[in-house]
Amino acid sequence: MNISFNKRFLFFLFICFLIYLQGIFKLPVMDRDEARFATASKTMLIEKDFIDIKMVEEKRYKKPIGIYWTQSLMNSIFGSYPYDKISIYRLPSILGVFISFFLIFVIIRNIENESIAFLTVFFLIFSFLTISEIHQAKTDGLLFLFIGICNLIIYKLINFRNLSLPNKIFFWIAMSFGILIKGPIIIIFTFFPLILFSILRKRNFIKDIWSTFGFVLLLLITIPWFVLINIKSGGAFWYESVGNDLFNKVKSGQESHGFPPGYYSLLLFIFFWPGSIFIINLFLRIKERFKYILKKDDFSLYLIISFGFPLIIFELIPTKLPHYIYPAYLPLSILVAKFIAECDYNKKLLKFSLFPIVLFPLTIISLITFAIYQFSEFDVNFVFIMILYLIFSWVLLKETLKKKIKSVLISSGCFQIFTYFVLIFFLLPRLEVLWISDRINMIINKHESSVEKIFTVGFNEPSLLFLTSHKSSNSSSILGYKKEKDEKILLIVTDIISKNIKDNKNFSDFLLIEEFTGFNYSKGENVIFKVYKN
Repeated sequence: MNISFNKRFLFFLFICFLIYLQGIFKLPVMDRDEARFATASKTMLIEKDFIDIKMVEEKRYKKPIGIYWTQSLMNSIFGSYPYDKISIYRLPSILGVFISFFLIFVIIRNIENESIAFLTVFFLIFSFLTISEIHQAKTDGLLFLFIGICNLIIYKLINFRNLSLPNKIFFWIAMSFGILIKGPIIIIFTFFPLILFSILRKRNFIKDIWSTFGFVLLLLITIPWFVLINIKSGGAFWYESVGNDLFNKVKSGQESHGFPPGYYSLLLFIFFWPGSIFIINLFLRIKERFKYILKKDDFSLYLIISFGFPLIIFELIPTKLPHYIYPAYLPLSILVAKFIAECDYNKKLLKFSLFPIVLFPLTIISLITFAIYQFSEFDVNFVFIMILYLIFSWVLLKETLKKKIKSVLISSGCFQIFTYFVLIFFLLPRLEVLWISDRINMIINKHESSVEKIFTVGFNEPSLLFLTSHKSSNSSSILGYKKEKDEKILLIVTDIISKNIKDNKNFSDFLLIEEFTGFNYSKGENVIFKVYKN
């Protein structure tokens, strides 16, 4: 074992973890899914009901309990009442992904070598989709860990042809936790590819991974909560999670997320960058060597299946979001890493890399420029950052044209880190107009001690519910509210509601004390807010 290399890898992992923590703490709560998950976990903590899932009073039966338990556990360790620090709810995502990276390095190093193991983690850790997922308090970061564990154990089976009993048990335990986090989705990334591989190789690999004790553990871990929630919800959980949520996503594009086939394949060039730099060349090499892979290279064949099968399935499902295929980035990263290492960093690896090399920097520069134009204003800092981006892009292009693989890898990693710092420390503070819930929460905190009741009306995004559910009411029936004599009330309303407030005698003693404009990015519209106090 190369101790010095392992120490360098651990140092690399630790530095990346510290860098990404900056965004975990600085990024405001995001609408809509993140805020919904966090609000349900917050409700669980406040009400001490760890079986039911609801956002304050609204039932949320879309996903199983796993993520809510994990977020609640993180808050029990690091949080305190009223449990409104979104960064703590994000810890399961970043910890799940980084634990995965450590395990990936250890297992792939034993199967292949340290160079392939490191490159695999390199492509994953700088992937734009990874950066997105670890900053959101949702299921997908933690799910990646358990799907990753299952697949790493399968990789050991494929390469060494047998598994120890502990490995089989760990596989079934990881399966059970994956089911508790996001239901049966885990089998698309684990069992189905293994079944297809078994058919091609004419050997029952499912039998090789089977453990009666492990399967009993899976039942003991998963069944109790599903039974309890079925009793508690009167069967509503199954109707909502399977009948409404899952089937609707399969049947049609849900919540404006419907896209035609090809969506994920095209987005690979953005969300899998810098790994996508090599992706065209990788597919050409697979095509060239496919007969050999099909006959003799079991590991490469399984990696192709475990990436290709989920990709095809999710391309066919109308509802599409980039993170749906995130677990398939693991086999794709290994394929790219093997391709580079086996070709010994040959210049031909960059033969068709000019398109992704140009596309990603151009996309990032365009998005940052548009965001500043739309929501802020150009200044000297923006000009300085754009100059640095042009320098980075020029270096990437130059090294690509010179066919210097290692220089391209180093430059692309530096580009991603630079982009991350630009997003967190430059762009984020200039997008205050987007963080409506944060602005309302600050107003509430400012006046909370001087009023008896607080109402927010007209803005119903879950981020506001997460931040203020313990101290304000979001009521559409405010106009019918009969206040007590001398009762002090704070009203934060949209401009449309404000017009009704002025004409209502019940609010004749209210004065406008503040006004601001925000952009509701969930609906894509500007909203004017007015703050009244009597």
